[in-house]
Amino acid sequence: MGYIFVILAATFWGSLGIVVTYLKDGGFNSYEISFFRLFFAGILMFIYIFFSDRKKFKISGKKLMFCLLVGVISQGLFNLFYFGSIVRVGITTGVILLYTAPIFTMLFARIFNGIKLSKQNIISIILCFTGCFFIVTNGSIDHFNGDVVGVILGILAAMSYGILPIFNKNLPEEIDPYTLMFYSFVAGVLVIVPQINPQESLKNLFQDKLLILLGLGFAFFPTILSHLFFIKAIKYLDPVRVSIVANFEVIVASCLGFFIYGEELGIIKMTGMIFIIAASTLPSIRKRSMTV
Repeated sequence: MGYIFVILAATFWGSLGIVVTYLKDGGFNSYEISFFRLFFAGILMFIYIFFSDRKKFKISGKKLMFCLLVGVISQGLFNLFYFGSIVRVGITTGVILLYTAPIFTMLFARIFNGIKLSKQNIISIILCFTGCFFIVTNGSIDHFNGDVVGVILGILAAMSYGILPIFNKNLPEEIDPYTLMFYSFVAGVLVIVPQINPQESLKNLFQDKLLILLGLGFAFFPTILSHLFFIKAIKYLDPVRVSIVANFEVIVASCLGFFIYGEELGIIKMTGMIFIIAASTLPSIRKRSMTV
């Protein structure tokens, strides 16, 4: 079940590129798109909780701080670091830096959960990163940019993304997943708002009904549903395994690019996909062989 949940989360995350492309074509920048994602996700979560169980809004001060911390780091700062990196070093380098996240998840899991750094996890991370590298770059390093600030921002983005499984693993049982998502989305919005003019951005979005629908779909499928499945996955798998398998997102995005936009899907990218699949299944195969 853990693998099913994390693959579902990765599948929805992999569809992000489609919506982002349409919104960019609509004239919105990366920070505005991040704002729309979290803003509408927060509204949808508010509506759901309001009509299903309003008690989920009630939360103690310490638990609220936990939810806000998740939102500030893994929602707000993540977007600022990630898009700030892309602006400075380009999409290729920024994405590659982001997919070092499992390395940081492994380190955080060791620090906060005492999970040992097994050889299988290390090999899986190497395979995973290599696979992502092949898919994103198609085997070429021509588009790499070594801007120091951009690289640092990319690493910080990977760290803020890589700690998300740790947050979810250490989620107090008293905190409902929907409560966590609502308050974390709100916190993320508050971090991003200073980078844009929210009133002007929303005004421009509301001028096109299609863009409004895209914004709502953006909030529901690759945001709310993906995070919900991600939280459920962490109940069955360790944080490192979840972080590695979540990179299945790259395979989904690449396949969607091939079928929808006619992007190239050659032998190098296919090899990268095989590496990611191998990275995701290696430890489970070993465990099964040990129990036979």
